[in-house]
Amino acid sequence: MKRKAERKLGRELTIREAYKQSHCRKGSRPLDKDLSCSNSLILDVDSEGDAQEENLVWVDARAEETWVKYEGFLEEKYGKERNKHPKFDKDLWSRAEGKHKGKGYGLGNDSDPCVHRREDPEIEKLNLVIKELVKEKDEEKERFNGIIAGLLADKEKDKVDKDALLDRMSQIEAMLTATVRK
Repeated sequence: MKRKAERKLGRELTIREAYKQSHCRKGSRPLDKDLSCSNSLILDVDSEGDAQEENLVWVDARAEETWVKYEGFLEEKYGKERNKHPKFDKDLWSRAEGKHKGKGYGLGNDSDPCVHRREDPEIEKLNLVIKELVKEKDEEKERFNGIIAGLLADKEKDKVDKDALLDRMSQIEAMLTATVRK
């Protein structure tokens, strides 16, 4: 839902929009009108860039309670001006959502620090670093394989030389034994 909406709108959804889009009934959600029309420009946007919302019908009481608590915690911590609020405050969300059967409620992967957007610049930088490290590791592996191949070749040559020496020693011993018997 989130990626499709972002693609259609041409911008990143706010946590506010994503939550309300997934926890309000169809037709009352803030982005329904904008996502259903072919023109993806939103004309009805507030000062934070969120789509305006009127007459929200929540899917259940818990969804509304969770959101009201979260907004209350945000105002308590950061003040009433939304432009001073962070995009997302995980600690406040955890307090607002509570736990049910050991699981959080509401935002799914948006509140999970282990799940990131594919287009995230930090992730892209880390992927480049990983690729570079893998390349270096592969080069080092090739270098070690070359060293190992050289050592194995030296070992084989030493074995051949040793066998030749043992063979030569056997010949000398046979010659000495033959000389002594005469």
